[in-house]
Amino acid sequence: MASLRGASAFVTGGGSGIGRAICVDLAKHGCHVTVADVSDAGARATADLAGPNATPVYCDVASSASQEAAFADHIRRNGGLDIAVLNAGIPERGDLLSAQDDSWRPTLDIDLGAVLDGIRLASQAMAPAGGRREGRQGVLITVASAGGFFSMPFSPVYAAAKAGVVHATRSVAKPLLERNIRICALCPEFVDTPLVAEARAQSGPQSPFYRATAGTLLTADKVAEAAHVLITDPNRVGQCLVLRMTGEWMEAVPPSQTLQYIPRPATSTSPIVPAWREWATQGLAGGRTTRTVMIRRLSNDFRAATRLETRPVPAPGPGQVLLRTVYAGINASDINYTSGKYHASTAAAEAQLPFPSGFEAVSVVAEVGPGVKHPRPGQAVATMVSGSFSDYTLVPARACLDVPGPSPEYVALLTSGLTASIGLQECGRLRKGETVLITAAAGGAGQFAVQLAKLAGCHVIATVGSEDKARLIRSLGADRAVNYRTEDLKAVLRAEYPRGVDVVWESVGGEWFGTCLNALAQKGRLIVIGAMSQYKGPDGWKPMPHRGLPEKVLNKSTTVTGFLLLHYTHEFRRHLALLISLYSAGKLKIILDSPEHVGIKAVPAAVDRLQSGQSSGKVYVRISEDPLPPVGAKL
Repeated sequence: MASLRGASAFVTGGGSGIGRAICVDLAKHGCHVTVADVSDAGARATADLAGPNATPVYCDVASSASQEAAFADHIRRNGGLDIAVLNAGIPERGDLLSAQDDSWRPTLDIDLGAVLDGIRLASQAMAPAGGRREGRQGVLITVASAGGFFSMPFSPVYAAAKAGVVHATRSVAKPLLERNIRICALCPEFVDTPLVAEARAQSGPQSPFYRATAGTLLTADKVAEAAHVLITDPNRVGQCLVLRMTGEWMEAVPPSQTLQYIPRPATSTSPIVPAWREWATQGLAGGRTTRTVMIRRLSNDFRAATRLETRPVPAPGPGQVLLRTVYAGINASDINYTSGKYHASTAAAEAQLPFPSGFEAVSVVAEVGPGVKHPRPGQAVATMVSGSFSDYTLVPARACLDVPGPSPEYVALLTSGLTASIGLQECGRLRKGETVLITAAAGGAGQFAVQLAKLAGCHVIATVGSEDKARLIRSLGADRAVNYRTEDLKAVLRAEYPRGVDVVWESVGGEWFGTCLNALAQKGRLIVIGAMSQYKGPDGWKPMPHRGLPEKVLNKSTTVTGFLLLHYTHEFRRHLALLISLYSAGKLKIILDSPEHVGIKAVPAAVDRLQSGQSSGKVYVRISEDPLPPVGAKL
């Protein structure tokens, strides 16, 4: 509404404070204003200030009939309604937690119920048959509060009512726009008005409310300025404008943009199963020894770096548990580990030789040390500690993560699943409707990244190395599968995604990093989770030069973020519970590579399988050749 001249406006609570300031501003800009208020004296005083364009009308918004009569009076006098400002409200009445009656209810009835009545009456009055002037768009402004977004322990009912106004405003914005009516909400912090003065007087100098309003308050005129912007700017639809006491403006983003999955509370931990406990201890019957794949020298050639050795199994000490490994996961990083890349330096890695290999497993508890209450013998647990390529491992009890049972699917949820879940949340900051590029999408982590990005409401592009993998990744929800052996990724991105992509999940490295960086849209985010193409050279993982990187990042305001899972150990339990919940609910698929590798001696072959690029899904090893514990209905 570019000009207000000649428009008609109806303002509730116009007899004082914010309502008075809005009435005066509207009248100053040529509006015919109805000053509606339960106080006749207040309404007349406002009309005197506003001048001849303002008319006082009695209106008790607590009564639907009174509010309806006031709207009808406005339409009779003005021939229609163009602008409605639903401002009337009261402070907290009564004490919700200690009240013996419903003394708190008027706050809800007036601050929410009356506003909903006002939205109904105003929108009907603005309907084409009712009386909006030809060519004008109707405008509805609800006056809520910043308390609709922030907790107010001293005014819980008021905060609940104002939150209701905010959500009602958002909810009706689209259907009202279809009727050519815009609606927005004003959400100021504390304003220097009679309402705040009344609340301060009632609460007393020692109250939290009194202290919260002791500083510099907003003025009613500043709120009226913001209302003027919302009324006159045709691009503001459903906006909830928060006005801080500092004078800053904030737009409240709908919560649907930031909702994240969280795990449901577990009804129980992993069950204690006697058959599992028996299986876990029977391997010690012939003597307390374990076979372990040890790293004897640093090399990215896993076979050359490791040797299978037999070592003694000590009894668990205080705070420790002894685990029998059921399944161990294989990861691209296994050869980085054997080459010492995760130590502070090559010298530091060499000083640790020999050290055990493998860093994720699903196991069964065989024994627990003194003081350990959880887990218990016979329970299945997951671990992400060094030494998973072993028959038995001794670990701190606090390192054990609950899983429903000894299944290879839960191995897939560890390094692969957690990397995808934590990485996309912490570094990707995915928003619904964004375009996400997942490289090496058919791998263990890539498959989860595709599915989690789709669950977040994103459009997903996935790179794969075969048509079989393309079919697989499409079955997981990918919108566009790019087979890099038959298609040029650069050409596909230029032709089909000229605007660029918002988020890149990059695990290939080498020249692919440059391609992905160049494909970012403005303010795009590139997450580096690995560089698989650089791991296998004769000298191991070597840095790649990327000339012009600072300039490219600057020119598009993009972000390049590294993600190393070990820096997020504090998130493991929460995200693993989330992934298990999604899997149990059928919202997440887990693809395991085949054939299954059986026996600890098969670890090198499983590493070769992953590094060959031929795997599809999570590569894992069933460590024991013995028959596995029964799972059955316990899963």
